[in-house]
Amino acid sequence: MNFVNRFFLWILLLPQRFYRQMGADTGHLRAILNTKLMMDDRRVPPMQQMKRKKTQRLPRYATLGTMLFSAIIGVLFLFVFSVGSDYITQLGFYFAFYIFLLAAMLITDFTTVLIDVRDNLIILPKPVNDKTFLLARLLHIVTHISKLVLPMSLPAAIYLAIHAGILAFVSFLPLVVCSTLFTVFLINAVYVIILKLTTPEKFKNIISYFQIFFAITVYGAYQLVPRLFSAAFFNGFQLTHSRVAWLLPPYWFAAGWQYINGGSLTSPLFVYLLLSLLLPMLSIWAVIRFFAPSFNRKLAMIGGSEGGPVTTNRKKNNSTSRGLGGYATRLAGLLTRRGPEQMSFLFTWKLTARSRDFKMKVYPSIGYLFVYLLLFWVRAKEKISLSSFTEQTGPGRYIFTGLIYLSSYSLMMAIYQLIYSEKYKASWIYYVTPVESPGSLLLGALKAMMAKFYLPLVVIISIAAIILNGPSILPNLILSISNQCLTTLIVGYMSLRALPFSQQQSNSIKGSNFLRGMFSMLLPMILFFVHFLAYNNLVVIIILFALSAIAIWLMMDAIRTKNWEQLTIGEYE
Repeated sequence: MNFVNRFFLWILLLPQRFYRQMGADTGHLRAILNTKLMMDDRRVPPMQQMKRKKTQRLPRYATLGTMLFSAIIGVLFLFVFSVGSDYITQLGFYFAFYIFLLAAMLITDFTTVLIDVRDNLIILPKPVNDKTFLLARLLHIVTHISKLVLPMSLPAAIYLAIHAGILAFVSFLPLVVCSTLFTVFLINAVYVIILKLTTPEKFKNIISYFQIFFAITVYGAYQLVPRLFSAAFFNGFQLTHSRVAWLLPPYWFAAGWQYINGGSLTSPLFVYLLLSLLLPMLSIWAVIRFFAPSFNRKLAMIGGSEGGPVTTNRKKNNSTSRGLGGYATRLAGLLTRRGPEQMSFLFTWKLTARSRDFKMKVYPSIGYLFVYLLLFWVRAKEKISLSSFTEQTGPGRYIFTGLIYLSSYSLMMAIYQLIYSEKYKASWIYYVTPVESPGSLLLGALKAMMAKFYLPLVVIISIAAIILNGPSILPNLILSISNQCLTTLIVGYMSLRALPFSQQQSNSIKGSNFLRGMFSMLLPMILFFVHFLAYNNLVVIIILFALSAIAIWLMMDAIRTKNWEQLTIGEYE
């Protein structure tokens, strides 16, 4: 156990006499907390789960990594003190960002702590009384929150102590505690609402989608917000002029701080101070009184639902599955041959929709693509007019074909992740089937990736291009799509050296991944450059399309004829 966890354990166990008076066994309490904190050090944070690389070695200092990440977030929060000219505006933005990011971090990271039903199976059968069990759970939750709150709020507290005095530092800390309690209330409310609207089986999937949304939002805000507003706007903005802000809790915390640091007894800021102090108390009371009973019942359902039968929503879920399966089946019938290729298409389509590990690694890259598009639009909106799209003049005539080439990068990430899975040992299913050539399985999986992650974007871009440009843009659109299909097949032929979902992530090689990444970036750029040179020559466009179509046919045949000797056999025993 590292020194941080030892410090927290020492702090938690200081009031041992009080715990004994409550009826808790301090020996059992120490053992449970020691084990939980040690497990926290070995748990991979959800933000790291989105990375492509994994190692066999378990993390040993996950707590320090989480606190360091939280401290970096706290340092980034200091930019709010450059907004406006008064502390109410600056701290209003600070508490708004603090509540949002703390809530997002708690939902993404805290869920595994809060919804840990293993305690019921491991600890309760042991001779541990209920009070010790409940107290250990509560103290562990308090410790987990403190590891995020302390490093996140410390940079702002130090800044206020330096620039506004020691009173500003002392008065800031209780308001941070109050805003933290309010954030915990929001999280409980969100959990209860989600559990009321959906089944416990889907609860963790929704949390996974929220993790993806959080990663995309943070990256998008970092890229877009500084470019959307000028420095003059930030310097002249005052939150006190906005009546809508008066109704929001972040403004209450900021105004309450301002009252302590210079407000009079008759100041209207005193009302906001009372609100900032009463709001957390009312929030905690609501959690204990209303949310906790139903939430605990739902937690029990989550614990018993894994692998359990589907009850009330079976008919609805079955109809939904038939609808999605029918769509995938129709696509498979149009795009693939019968047999192993079609089977691989459907298998890949459904497994990518159900694999949490795959979604955590691929979906953020798709979100980043939309951030890049928004960033490009912000930079180019003054240089490109609507007439340049409709008349195909200037840079506007290349935008839609360029978007088709650019959108392929999200598809590349899906292809690179296609062979990896946490359940890689289940790949034994491939080797007991009478499949003579595994190339058909690879081709079916590639077609599923293109249909799922590329076809929707291409359809949207093509419809927009035809509406704005008319049918005259069709030859260039068709060539762009053909070139990107060719790029996908070439990258798939070079990178797919194992069957879908049959390899462990740690088996990936850094050097080969770097070269593949460079190649997948350069190839669309080269094809786009050639396309750009021939954009206005219809005859050349038709010739290039014919060459691209022939190359696609040859690449599909090359992938389909891959044999077992060309693939890496998965570890399935």
